[in-house]
Amino acid sequence: MASSAMKGRAWTRKEDEALCKAYRWISEDSVRGISQTSEGVWTRVSKKYLEFYEGTIPPNTRNHESCSSRWKKHLHPSLNKWHQALLAAARRHESGANYYDEVSVFTVYFKCLNV
Repeated sequence: MASSAMKGRAWTRKEDEALCKAYRWISEDSVRGISQTSEGVWTRVSKKYLEFYEGTIPPNTRNHESCSSRWKKHLHPSLNKWHQALLAAARRHESGANYYDEVSVFTVYFKCLNV
């Protein structure tokens, strides 16, 4: 369980980045693969998260439950929306469109998904 000092404290961008890196690191572990329990995965993710976050201020003590909750309720849904918008923009293939046009279309799609 999170310490009382950590309860309710908002996640920072650095924390979100560290959690994304940790989740990716653990999810790409070809040795363990899919033969892990959910709690085992999140325990490993939280340990790796603390490694990635080490040395930053303020010191961090997020546990596997808070990492799992942050990923499932906030980061994963946002990343899915981002991916959907990217795919939708890529499907347009308008004649004469350049990179900046595609970024513009992507931005519109992403904003529509976040309404």
